[in-house]
Amino acid sequence: MATTIRVAVETSVAADRVLEAAHDFSPRRPAVFPAVSPKHFRVHRVGESSADVTEGSRAGVVVWERCAYDWSRPGSVEARVVDSNVYAPGSTWELTATPTASGSHVEMIWVREFLGTPGARLLSLAYRTVGPRMFRHDARRVLRALENGV
Repeated sequence: MATTIRVAVETSVAADRVLEAAHDFSPRRPAVFPAVSPKHFRVHRVGESSADVTEGSRAGVVVWERCAYDWSRPGSVEARVVDSNVYAPGSTWELTATPTASGSHVEMIWVREFLGTPGARLLSLAYRTVGPRMFRHDARRVLRALENGV
């Protein structure tokens, strides 16, 4: 069963800048996305509107995912899990950014299915209980980093 978490946030950052950051796989990525550990960040391939990237974080244990990124659709960046130690293939993360008079409206949607391992089942429980609060906090941290010029 998939768990979906939606976060919507207003920011003073222009929509195109938010979208560019979402598919910027330079060494600056961990500074913009604090949940990405530099130690577990690998870019396998970057194309015109797609990328193959492994990202991981350390939240008590290492959680990593290899994703196929796609930003060919205007106003959106999507990451689809192709391999992970906790997430089932096909799980997604999508960021959309829409211009507003004062910056942009940003929405992030995580749709996660979990593997059947004990660690993944435990993470699934945490995801359903504290995930919305945790991801809202993370989304605000990302946008604050962009607002501060990172």
